[in-house]
Amino acid sequence: MSDPHQTTSQIESELLAEVQSELVRRGTSQIKRKREPEDDTLAALAISAILACLAALAGTGVMMALVYTPSVEDANASTAWLQAGTLGAIARGAHWHAANLLVLLSAAYLGYLLWRGLFRRPGHWRWWRAALLLLLVLGFGFTGQLLPYDQLAVHGTSIRLGYLAEAPVIGEPLRQLLQGGESIGTATLARFFGLHGMVLPALTLILLRWLWRDGRSEASLVPQLGVAGVVVALVFAAAFVFAAPLGLQGDLGEPFPEARPEWYALAPYALLKVAPGGVAQQLILFAAPLLMLAVVLALPFIETLADEPQRLRKPLQIGLIAGAAALLIFTAVPLFQDTSAKEGWFVQHQVPDIMTQMTRRNDALLHETQSLPADTHLYARDLELLNLRLIGNYPEKIDDAGRVDWDQWANNGAAAARRLLLAPDAAAQDRARAELRKACMTCHQAHDKEDVRLQPAAPVVAAEPEPAAAFFMDQAQLAALPHTPFERTTTKRLMDQMKFRLRDVIAHAGVIEHTTDRSAEQNMVDLLAAIELVGKQYADNEGSIASETDWNRWMDETRKATQALAKARNPGEVASLSKEVGRACEGCHDASEDIIEWRFESLLKPK
Repeated sequence: MSDPHQTTSQIESELLAEVQSELVRRGTSQIKRKREPEDDTLAALAISAILACLAALAGTGVMMALVYTPSVEDANASTAWLQAGTLGAIARGAHWHAANLLVLLSAAYLGYLLWRGLFRRPGHWRWWRAALLLLLVLGFGFTGQLLPYDQLAVHGTSIRLGYLAEAPVIGEPLRQLLQGGESIGTATLARFFGLHGMVLPALTLILLRWLWRDGRSEASLVPQLGVAGVVVALVFAAAFVFAAPLGLQGDLGEPFPEARPEWYALAPYALLKVAPGGVAQQLILFAAPLLMLAVVLALPFIETLADEPQRLRKPLQIGLIAGAAALLIFTAVPLFQDTSAKEGWFVQHQVPDIMTQMTRRNDALLHETQSLPADTHLYARDLELLNLRLIGNYPEKIDDAGRVDWDQWANNGAAAARRLLLAPDAAAQDRARAELRKACMTCHQAHDKEDVRLQPAAPVVAAEPEPAAAFFMDQAQLAALPHTPFERTTTKRLMDQMKFRLRDVIAHAGVIEHTTDRSAEQNMVDLLAAIELVGKQYADNEGSIASETDWNRWMDETRKATQALAKARNPGEVASLSKEVGRACEGCHDASEDIIEWRFESLLKPK
């Protein structure tokens, strides 16, 4: 019972002391009459920088959206067209730099709140808003990477969707929903563009009202406006100096070993490289992020359940330092590996590889007697970029004078490719194609490479008499004939058999003059048998090709093309479908130097 002789002031002092002790135990030392988080100038400045980045992204994003076309045929081309102009290049560069800076600022802001213990109630809503902001920013990065539709965008997104499909239960349906088809294409671009340009911005606008409130400070607004101005100035200055990267037209059928994630995803990438498959990768991809998210959401409640909440501050700060250090280490490891091996971001394109890529695109531009394809602009832009990669990138045996000539030829090739890209009509396109190949020939002649193919062979023209039967080959014989036993079944010998049997098939159709003692049906049966045997020999060729997945894909394409050839209805179809078989084979040959190489055109001129 209280002492009756105590004064009212003594009782109030004791009560205040008890309240103060309880507040200290709960992690604070002040009695607050309002439920607003304490004024924090540094947090206000951080939010000002974040809002400045968002404003720069919104403005440049609208400008880019005005010219962007979300389709496989035009996504890369429309992005390149925008970047070809000074204003467009600055806009896209500012967008790219602001996006990267926003990731850094959002993560730093969340870390700052954790360090200061500002996740405590009643400031827990600010803490959750900071976490939501970081999630939205990462969502922008995931959906925005695909939109330029270059090789890095397509291959990187394919890898991410592949990882997503491994998520239990919902992984595969979610991948199919995002992809919108059997492979990445226009449907995927439309979905990602919608998410990036409409859904995520709408959610961010809702969040902005609260971020603006979190950024209010009782101090002068001048420092906040100054920070915002500095951020915008730095973003646009960086855009002047460093252009946003844009690579070759995206094509999953063309190998791209340089594919790497963004810098902020390098740490999990490094862990996935060393982790065994199965459960370990599932833990890295899904369990760890979900656990971190659960901790972020639950931290304000965990803190209030502790007996002495203020004691949690030190372990959390130590954990934040340790987490940041681990993140930096695992981010640096793949960078050091790629730097020493000259791979990934630091790849040095070799002249033979560039020439191989140029050959594929020259082939796509068809023979000079044929009209250019509708997607000429894609190959023209790629050829311009490949010619630019040759500047300063010389063959091993070349003197100083040769280097000067080499750079001039590469510049001429790039200029011709650009004229092809911008040609206003078909006649101008044909002239630009001729100029491009002339520029290439000048270099080849100077380096004694006149035998190098600069354009595909003239189109095969075969007479198409009225078919005597529904199919060129007897389908009953194809089903009944056994294949001829192969004397040797190494990959090289079997591929030789594939080449010889395909040659005999087109000889039966009258495409070439060649004598064969086997029937067309027997040649076809032997060709299909050779393909099946080669398809089972990945283990004998491991290391020569990108992966078993690529091997199986190439073999499946070759098998399907050959099965279609077996059902050709006339010599004309034999000629065209045989070329498709050759193209399918070349896809594998072009990706590996160790596998025997041959071109379909070589069959048209048998020795």
